[in-house]
Amino acid sequence: MQRGYAAALIDEDARIWGSPVEANSHSSDIIALCPRTKEDIISGFVAKHAISVLDCWGWSWFKKLLCTHGVVEYKDSTIFKITYLFTSIVASLISVTSIIVLYRIDSTKARLGVIAAFNILMTLCLVGMTKAQRSDVFTITTA
Repeated sequence: MQRGYAAALIDEDARIWGSPVEANSHSSDIIALCPRTKEDIISGFVAKHAISVLDCWGWSWFKKLLCTHGVVEYKDSTIFKITYLFTSIVASLISVTSIIVLYRIDSTKARLGVIAAFNILMTLCLVGMTKAQRSDVFTITTA
């Protein structure tokens, strides 16, 4: 058996589900019965691109091949746990960093500018790292 993208199907059947090289080469009448869960923007981006990055770094050698298809399996839940840990650390660092920076600045105008900058940064993090709706982001940013 080959590692990585092994050909479980051969001939014309191998192209029904598409190819890792050509993302849109799949048949047009294929639907997903269990689509990927809707996560925040960053988690979705990481989950979409993590497999190719992990294969490039050689992580597939540490995983077992699936007996049924002969391919390496990466679970979205593991990737989402890692991104959750990352976003939690970033959220903690933003609040601590804002307090430290504001403590060190003496000028009132500079403090207002830093507050505005951290407010924008927090809004961007809320949009990218959570599934918050627009009204929730507005309420949290205003508070």
